Amino acid sequence: MDDVSNKTVVMLLIATVVVSLGGAYISLNAVNNKLSGIGIGPITGFATVPNGTATLTISLVSSIQFSQPTVAFGTGSINTTFGNCTLSTTNANNGAGCVDFSEVGNGFTIENDGNTNLSITLSASANAATFIGDGASLFLWNVTVNESGSCVNATGSRLAVQPNTTTDAGCGGQGENACGAIFEAVSTTAKNICPSLLFDDASDALNIDINVSIPVTAPAGAKSATLTITGAREPSS
Repeated sequence: MDDVSNKTVVMLLIATVVVSLGGAYISLNAVNNKLSGIGIGPITGFATVPNGTATLTISLVSSIQFSQPTVAFGTGSINTTFGNCTLSTTNANNGAGCVDFSEVGNGFTIENDGNTNLSITLSASANAATFIGDGASLFLWNVTVNESGSCVNATGSRLAVQPNTTTDAGCGGQGENACGAIFEAVSTTAKNICPSLLFDDASDALNIDINVSIPVTAPAGAKSATLTITGAREPSS
């Protein structure tokens, strides 16, 4: 009697499970039909997208700045005995004819603070005559690397390029600092001083030193000239 009762209970449990599964199946079909009707995929028993993906986009930023933006020689005069005063940022030692001018040991520094290589041009707002006001004056500049390897040429060579404004062939192939003592007259039109200034923090800066020669005949007054740099992103960057 107990054996029959146990079998009956088992059969009833199995029947209950079957009925429950059948009901669930029917319910899922009904739900899936509704979802399909509104353009949504059916409910399934497994993940249809097993992987997660993270995406982002880094924008190209072209940016260049004067990290050392000012050269100020202060106020002074020219010793008539020497007849001329030479001020240069390559050392903190003015010429013998300079009286009371500040000694400046650092020129301008420009830095590529973006994330793409830039072709750099430089121009001055005035030449020697319009800056100092005397035809016998000189206003010169000189460009060198501030951090080794900062400037490269179109082929990527760091030694062949002289990021110096001179075109003197004697500097070629002598290393990137070979022309460091050479100055030339500033240009009031944009001049390329570096074909490719890199953006790596360890090698992304140039120096621009200036040399000013003031004759005793120069008119008195405040003198000011502006240097302008422009960075153009390379097509392949």
